[in-house]
Amino acid sequence: MDEVDREIIQHLRENARTTFVDIGKALEISDATVYNRVKRLTEMGVIKKFTIEVDDAAIGKRTHGFILVNVKPGAVKEVSKQLCEIKSVSEVHEVHGSEDLIVKVEAEDLLRLRSVILEVRRIPDVVDTEFIPIFKTWKA
Repeated sequence: MDEVDREIIQHLRENARTTFVDIGKALEISDATVYNRVKRLTEMGVIKKFTIEVDDAAIGKRTHGFILVNVKPGAVKEVSKQLCEIKSVSEVHEVHGSEDLIVKVEAEDLLRLRSVILEVRRIPDVVDTEFIPIFKTWKA
């Protein structure tokens, strides 16, 4: 991977819909070169997926937060799988610290968020949870 690859990745990070033609113009290389490099980076696993950023309020998801989860020893993988099945869970991260997992949740309102937290607490092998609300996101 060289500097051109890094610059292509940066353009795609800023806007995954940027055309190869526009990236090529910005980097002064052909769109075919951009295409071939993106294809290679994808095949290598450097680029894992192309995604979008959604205005959560526009789709009815207005309440966000993190649930810090502690689990019984040896249960992280199984609990993580179950967390991933919950509709309002958008991210599950295994971490090293005072918690075992950090779970990002999104819900339409506080009542739904409360039910998500209770659902997480009912998962076998979950020992403890703590909820941290998100009031404002400065960078996503």
